[in-house]
Order: sequence, then C-alpha cells, then structure tokens
Amino acid sequence: MIPQDEHYTSQDTTTPSDIFDLSPREETTPIDNESVEPSEESTQPAAEVETAPRKPRITGDRSLWFLYFAFLATSLLFIYSATSTLAYRGESLYAPFTGHLKHIILSVIAAWGCSRMNRPLIRYGGILFFIGSLIAVIITPIIGTETNEAKRTLLGMQPSEFYKVGVIFLASAVLSIRELNNNQRFYLFCGLTAIGLIFVAKESLSMGIIITIFVLGIGLVQTGFSKSLLLVGGIGAGLIALLVACLLLLPDSVVMQNSSTARWKGRIEDFTSKSDSNKYVINEDNFQEQHARIAIARSNGTGVFPGNSVERDILPEAYSDFIYAIIIEETGFIGMIWVPLLYILLFFKLSRWATRSQRSWQRIFLLGVGIMYTTQAIIHMCVVTGISPNTGQTLPLISRGGSSLFATSIAIGICIAITRQIREDEYQQQLERERKAQEEAVATEAVVANTTSIEGSPLPSSSDEADSMV
Repeated sequence: MIPQDEHYTSQDTTTPSDIFDLSPREETTPIDNESVEPSEESTQPAAEVETAPRKPRITGDRSLWFLYFAFLATSLLFIYSATSTLAYRGESLYAPFTGHLKHIILSVIAAWGCSRMNRPLIRYGGILFFIGSLIAVIITPIIGTETNEAKRTLLGMQPSEFYKVGVIFLASAVLSIRELNNNQRFYLFCGLTAIGLIFVAKESLSMGIIITIFVLGIGLVQTGFSKSLLLVGGIGAGLIALLVACLLLLPDSVVMQNSSTARWKGRIEDFTSKSDSNKYVINEDNFQEQHARIAIARSNGTGVFPGNSVERDILPEAYSDFIYAIIIEETGFIGMIWVPLLYILLFFKLSRWATRSQRSWQRIFLLGVGIMYTTQAIIHMCVVTGISPNTGQTLPLISRGGSSLFATSIAIGICIAITRQIREDEYQQQLERERKAQEEAVATEAVVANTTSIEGSPLPSSSDEADSMV
C-alpha cells in the first residue's frame, strides 16, 4: 500500500483495487484560490510542469506477521496453563510463564531484525549460518550438556534447532547454482547435509528423520521424480528400515541401558506390539502416550476451558512434547482445528510467495521453511493422537523452548524479508514496463507526426526539389 501525503489524507479516493497498485504516485499540491495568488510558475501550462515519481514504501507481507503473532498468542495462553507442574516445583508461581515470555520477546526482536535484512546479507550470511550450526552440532556430542539422556545442549541452546535453519539456507544456496545441473546440485546438497545429519541423528533420531524428510521434499520440488531423488530416497528409506530392524532384533544385553538407543527400542516395541489385551494398560514405556489420549478423551469435543486441564499435572512434558493434547483437552474441537489451520495457512502463504518470486534461491527458502516446520508439526500431532511412536518433537512456535522458538523466528523473519524483496522486484519490473510503454508511445507519436507533415507538404515542382525533400 502506497502512503499518501499528509495534506492528501482528507481527500483520499483510494479504491480497493488501488491497495495493491505498486505504480508510483505523483506528488500533488493543494490549490486554494482565495488565499494563494497566482504566480508566474503557476500560470505556466500544465504540460510544462515536471512531476517526479515517488517510490512507494514497500514492506514485507503483513499477513505473515499476523500468523506469527497468532502462533505466539496461542503459545502464551496454553503454556501458562501447561506449566503448572513447573510452577508448583519452583519458587515463584509465574516464573515459568515469565521465562517463556522473555523468550518470546527475544524471538520477536530477532524476527524483526531478520525481516530488515537485504538480499546480499541473506545469501552470504546464510552460508555462514550453516557453517556455524554445522560446527555446533559436531562439537555438541563432545563437550555438550546431557539433556534427556542425550547430549543435545551447548551453552544453554540446542544446536540441532539452528541446524534445521542452516539446512534451509544450504538448500537455497546449493540448489540455485546455475553452473550445475539438477542432479549434481541435489547430490552436492545431500552430501553437505549428511555431514551434520549423522551427529544430529545420533542424539535425536526424530530430528534426523525430519531433516531427511525435508531433503526428500525439497528435492521433489526441485528435481521431480528424478534418478537422483529416487536413489537418495531409496538409500534413506533403507537406512531407516535397517535401523528399526536392528533396534527390534538386538537383545537387551547389547543395547546399553539408559541411552538413546534403549529409549528408541522401547518406543518402537511399545508401538508395534499393541494388542487388545494391553491396549489400555499404562506402564512406564507408554505413560505419556496413554495420558495424552486421556487428555483428548476428557475434552468431550467441547473442552474443559483453558486453565482447567487435569492431565497437565500428570504429563511430564505437557508444555513441550504433548502441548497439542493439552490444547485439545481445554478447547476441544476448536483447538484441534485451530492449530493445524495455522500451519496450513503458513504453508499456503509461503508457497504463494514462492510462485511470485523470480529468483530460485528465494523460492527454495520459502518452500523450505514451509516444508520443514509443517512436517515437524504433523509429526507432533501424529504422536499425540497415537498415529506414530513418541518422537519427543515440539510444536513449532507453540511449545515451550527457547532454542526452537528463537530459531523458528529467525526463519520467519527471513521469509518476511524475502517477501519485501519480491515486492521491490515487482515494482522495478512495473517501472520498466511503464518506461518501455512510454518510449513506444513517443516513437509512435513521432511516426504519426512525420507522416502527417509529409502528407501536408506541397508536391515538388521539379526533380531538384524532390531530391532535396528526400
């Protein structure tokens, strides 16, 4: 939307069709016949007065900001309810909520700062971001802090969350190299991604699966059902199947106790060995999954109203890994539909902007953010509803967690900056079209004037006059 001058706001005649018009507006001056005396300049013909076009103020997509704050508002509401156990164990009743609020404020600042970045800073800064996140995930298993029986934390942050954003940056940089063909670009991207993926999957198998799904999804978008995609997809599926088979067939004496391998072995065995006899039995292995289903059942479709959840005091990870179950328990069908709707709208908006971009790296980044975080949200909701085994994945932009919230906010801020750049490119293209149209109009007028002057001239009386006219 192009801002008007202050003196013109009282006479605004903007129609709905003018809101998305990026054409430059001409500056106008108010005319008051009673108080302003005509000067020599004002008496000149209107054709002699030069008007300079003024560039409109171009901003990023405001609907993305609206979706972003809708996610944060949902997070604040249900995190306040789901952190009751943390508030009970802590010294202050509002300490968990205020801590999450601080993370949100820092994340909003990060998203705003990233939304102001220009094109070169995003491209070259993204490569540095990937390199930094790759180094972090490599050294985390060595000097990191153990969290949930795995070394995932480094300096109070989870590098794997930032590595996901780094992989999106890598995809936008590598898959847009013009000197290579589609297969070569895809092989190079997979090779570079696999370096950090090995370290990420070692400590968090579910995170490795999400990144693998992202690689296959973005490869499908860029190369279609090519030989490279089928080869990489077959290798990935084979490795996952081999890993699951090893976890199921290895004896308990081989699998180390209290390790990530033992934890995943128990989750897969519990998910694959369900029967009618132990379907409703709650044990140590299925404690969280069963209580998540109880939370969904307690909603009765209408919900128990925010703040009245019972399972929030029973589920150990109610504020992170099973926040969707608490949302359904408290709001019923409304929350069950509201959360997936937000992710669908986010993916739809990013995909729509990707189709408008004329630059391949912008399209890849926008689609990459949509694929990465929509996939993570789907996996989280499948775990809560019992469709897949427990993965320990949070709900992006809603679950409690500073690293996830901060990294996702960076990705959303970059997307908003790209939408601004797309609008700037469209504005420059429109100016170029108007310039060419004006040049064609001037050339047409010159041809018509020349033709008219020739037709109106007297016929030559001699051959010498004819030659001089020619």
